[in-house]
Amino acid sequence: MHKIVDGSTQILGVVGDPIRQVRAPEVWSALFRANRFNAVCVPLHVTPAELKTFLTGLRTIQNIAGLIVTIPHKLAAVHHADILTERARHVQSVNVMRRDEDGRWRGDILDGIGFVKGLLSRGQRIEGRRALVVGSGGAGTAIAFAIAEAKASSVHVSDIAADRASDLASRLEAAGIPSGTSAASARGYDLVVNASPIGMKPDDPISIDCTDLVREALVGDVVVHPQITPLLAAARERGCYTQPGIVMMDNQLTAMREFLRFPDGDYTPAAVARVPAA
Repeated sequence: MHKIVDGSTQILGVVGDPIRQVRAPEVWSALFRANRFNAVCVPLHVTPAELKTFLTGLRTIQNIAGLIVTIPHKLAAVHHADILTERARHVQSVNVMRRDEDGRWRGDILDGIGFVKGLLSRGQRIEGRRALVVGSGGAGTAIAFAIAEAKASSVHVSDIAADRASDLASRLEAAGIPSGTSAASARGYDLVVNASPIGMKPDDPISIDCTDLVREALVGDVVVHPQITPLLAAARERGCYTQPGIVMMDNQLTAMREFLRFPDGDYTPAAVARVPAA
């Protein structure tokens, strides 16, 4: 029988606020079982006010295998990493952290990789598209830069915090990417992404006005639960190709495994599906 936890078990934490919606604990714990790695993934509910205290204390726990960072901590966690990958420095956000051999904590951001890989692996084209990203937090910033790297013709930004949207648009422009701020409307775009938490709650409004959404548009969402948000439902009604948040997450699994330096093996959704329920 599989041994769930013992004195040698490594811990992969997932920190966020809220945390009930995260899928990572079940996915990663199943991957650890599938690959016979003695580790478990646990959700950690930490408020923004307590993040600094939490991350400081985390340094004292020797069997922490790493940390996945989710809403709303991706931007703030940058300031608690001793080392950032080039990508994380560019985006100024992290969604995964590990402790190096010298005890220093290293951070990376893989949301953009997962989002773009999800589209390209299914034969969708990003090159030449006019993109709108709604939400300029950690995930939105990572996705905006990844879309630009995949040769979108422009990447515009919308956020309820106008100053944050303007800051991200300026950073994209400084990197040579045509950008600017926009209303949360699909009009004039053929790649539309909700990178905000809107859509997580049952009574949330639609995150992007789809009145002028064209059939040829690609529409993505970072929200994992529910899988079909009001935005994706509206896009499907118009015949658009849609990408739920779970696809972005699944397409980060191998990259996360490599960054966290877990043992080689099968770290794909197929591996999760083969593991019997505990």
